[in-house]
Amino acid sequence: MPIHNNTISACYERPAMSRVSNKKLVRLNRAAHLLLITASLAASSTAVSNEAEWTLEKDEEQIQLYTRPVSGSPFLAVKAITLINAPMTKVADAFGDGDGCSAWRALCKSSEVLSMVSETERYVYLVLDLPWPLSDRDMVIHSTAQIDPASRTATVQLASVSSRHPAKDYVRAESSGEYTIKAISDEQVEFTYIMHTDLGGDLSPDVINPQVASSTFTDIAQLRLLAEK
Repeated sequence: MPIHNNTISACYERPAMSRVSNKKLVRLNRAAHLLLITASLAASSTAVSNEAEWTLEKDEEQIQLYTRPVSGSPFLAVKAITLINAPMTKVADAFGDGDGCSAWRALCKSSEVLSMVSETERYVYLVLDLPWPLSDRDMVIHSTAQIDPASRTATVQLASVSSRHPAKDYVRAESSGEYTIKAISDEQVEFTYIMHTDLGGDLSPDVINPQVASSTFTDIAQLRLLAEK
């Protein structure tokens, strides 16, 4: 269910998020690229549009899934919002550490950090194990993270940078988006995920678009389950 205003206001009654250390921010950024895999059945490399309104596609188990068209693209962007009953650090831990695939995402075939620019910026190469008859895809992702102590929010920006690693054995996918983790309390966060991805090749939007909400729902539900253990 959506977050009410009084719930959001409650987080400002607690101390500012100064307790979220640089080390914790690093863990968030290291894990950021794995979240991108939840877009494996979304589509288009064009940046997520701010022109169209979001349409609610699914609202179950306290997870809201939205889609909207993107200007200049035949494929939909996807947004997921949910509450996770776990501290911010546990949510980051559920993502994984950046090298190797996290348990919450079955379609991850492999993942490795190509380079770490700083504690909050890195480049990651990952391969998606897509179901037959689709061939596997790979991506090169630039991940940057920052924390706003005033709003107790961590934000990670994700963007494709294919030039950082040549395409060889897989169809190259492109993607852009972001996710935010907002502390509602010490033991609960509001998690928001927005992504727009092009899996490359000759995939039809008639095949991809109907799967955007359902596939993302499954991934977010599993991520939440792992974080709340």
